[in-house]
Amino acid sequence: MLGVEGFSSGRRYTVKVHSACDREVATAGTRSLAPVRRYRDRAMWLTLIPLLLALVLAGCDPEGEGKGKVKYKPALLPVALTVGPDGVAVEGETSIVTPIGEFSIGAEYSLPPRDGSTIYVLLRDRKKGATGFDSVFKVQTGRDQLTVVVNGTTTIQVKDGQVLIDVTGGAVKRIQFKRVDQANVKEGGDSYWSSIGVKWSQGWDSSLYKPFVLTRWAYDDSTIDKWYGLGFVWFLLRLALTLVLLLVDLVLSSIFLLAQIAYLIFGSTGRNVVWGVVILLAVIGAIRGFLYY
Repeated sequence: MLGVEGFSSGRRYTVKVHSACDREVATAGTRSLAPVRRYRDRAMWLTLIPLLLALVLAGCDPEGEGKGKVKYKPALLPVALTVGPDGVAVEGETSIVTPIGEFSIGAEYSLPPRDGSTIYVLLRDRKKGATGFDSVFKVQTGRDQLTVVVNGTTTIQVKDGQVLIDVTGGAVKRIQFKRVDQANVKEGGDSYWSSIGVKWSQGWDSSLYKPFVLTRWAYDDSTIDKWYGLGFVWFLLRLALTLVLLLVDLVLSSIFLLAQIAYLIFGSTGRNVVWGVVILLAVIGAIRGFLYY
């Protein structure tokens, strides 16, 4: 910028002239901030998009409890146990069945505690070893009442969460698990608190989002001592992701709790209203943020 001084009619005046160089410097300063703002806006949207997606998915009614909705559940679970010369094999969805171990018949042993969504299947082979062995498997039932179908025809009832199948003679080849019609099953007794517990479990099972599911998915410390130190680096990366997702889980789990309470009082309609209001507020906040920036 240049300054020129002069006198006119006894008055002193100064004329300031901005050079092209000054304008370029000022423009360059303004332009230098633009990329920073763009990156900041993109980072904000990258954070909001997964949260909105999680809200939309969690707010859905997968059980189809609303009017005019029907959800089909296959009669058979997508898993089977096959008994052959080489032992017992798991076919299908292997994550549903967990091998517990083999125990001598007559020996004292205790199985891990069982919740309402699992049963134990004991396959007894009296010719195996000196005294015979029980091969024990834990099956995830998803809180459905099950019966056990042997070789496609014989049905065995599950009692007290366990079923014992004798495979000594070699006649048993395939074991499948069939759902029982829930309309004919009386759950939890007639007490008020029992009915509350049953309805709470139904709301839990029918929700796509479960509390802190993202954090549990991200955290994994099984690789700490593997791959000559690279496993520990991978663990640190998973831990950092876990801490980030923990913030999202805290928000979603709080909303899930409110939705569960609404489900107990008003059913699936109340739960959908809670998730709908939250999604609407999130969308409005995202739009306002977009217009502001």
